Amino acid sequence: MPERTDPNRLVDHFFRHESARLTAALTRRLGIRHLQLAEDAVQVALSRALASWSLRGPPDQPAAWLWRVASNHAIDTLRRESKQSSRDADELAALINDRADSPTSDADEELDDHLLRMIFVCCDPLVPMESQSSLALKTLCGFSVEEIARALVSRRDGVIKRITRAKARLRDSRIDLSDINADQIRQRLPDVQRVVYLIFNEGYSSTQPDRLIRTELCEEAVRLALLLAEHPLTSGSNSAAFLALLLFHASRLDARLDDHGAILLFGQQELHDWDLRLLREAFKWFEQATTGSSVSRYHAEAMIAAEHCRGKLTGATDWASVLSAYDLLCNLAPSPVHELNRAIAMAHHRGAAAGLECMRRIDGSRLADNYYLWHATMGELHMMSGDHPSAQRCLRRAWELAPTQAEKELVCQKIDGLE
Repeated sequence: MPERTDPNRLVDHFFRHESARLTAALTRRLGIRHLQLAEDAVQVALSRALASWSLRGPPDQPAAWLWRVASNHAIDTLRRESKQSSRDADELAALINDRADSPTSDADEELDDHLLRMIFVCCDPLVPMESQSSLALKTLCGFSVEEIARALVSRRDGVIKRITRAKARLRDSRIDLSDINADQIRQRLPDVQRVVYLIFNEGYSSTQPDRLIRTELCEEAVRLALLLAEHPLTSGSNSAAFLALLLFHASRLDARLDDHGAILLFGQQELHDWDLRLLREAFKWFEQATTGSSVSRYHAEAMIAAEHCRGKLTGATDWASVLSAYDLLCNLAPSPVHELNRAIAMAHHRGAAAGLECMRRIDGSRLADNYYLWHATMGELHMMSGDHPSAQRCLRRAWELAPTQAEKELVCQKIDGLE
């Protein structure tokens, strides 16, 4: 947590790390139909905190202070808008304030339970799949509509419509956070992980032309994955593997770009730029993931990441193990993109000709039209085989299709190397 003497940093800390938990706790008190009111109340509390703490300094229990302000704002709003009698409004206020001391910094377990339930509400089957990610970014990560539009490469009005549609579905369903049971949580866990993975991937390799890495998105995704891995209702080998996968990648975020913003490939990255604390956590969670009986796509992906990181640490990558993990991944989650990576692993293990043979077996009819990594992979394999004219032709097409400036520069470096 930031220094208590810095109100601006303290408010920013609570905005990024506590607003979702407070919103979830307040929503559980008010009911899901008042989700928008809960979000507005927490936002008001954070705004007042910035003004008050700058003058008087932060209180002894900042989370409790925010909870009281947000609760009072929600009560006042309901009283103004309610057509019920003042007695009914007072009863509602008593309901909101019941156990009001629980959502504080001393009750992290209960706050996390509120937040966990909110995650699974966002992924309710009633919410359209394309709306789940927008709602999660807004409600769980505190992102503005503009930030969500940039993250999901969508128009601002489209994001507003998705969030509005999702909230309307939840409001009409009359679902409350307390209604989410253990069976529903287990059933929705894959959808929740999909949304969290989407958030992480947008941060790890952003679709914004001028910004390849968005660290704040990666941090929020890791925070949510940690909650899934630690909570009794969602813990297990699958959640452990998912968290390990994100941590393996997050540990290398600072090493992926050079001082000029150019991409550094895995082999070019310096170990001293890796976050070794996160890497140790990744290996710890990966070890825990291997103790279970089930195997998921996240086990396979985490295994691939673990072998690459271990190879960097030891100086020798076990390409046979990497290829075996890709075989498992392609079996559990068939995807042309996974096949591209498998072809590279095959080339490292058995030679470029074997890698090119893998590419010929992939249906690349759609990928070849607009996916730059298809052409970049072909260029890489032709380079490894010594066919420089074919490599250059493929890389030039990859350069034309690359979505970000950093990726264009990376391809350009390879072309310059061939020339």
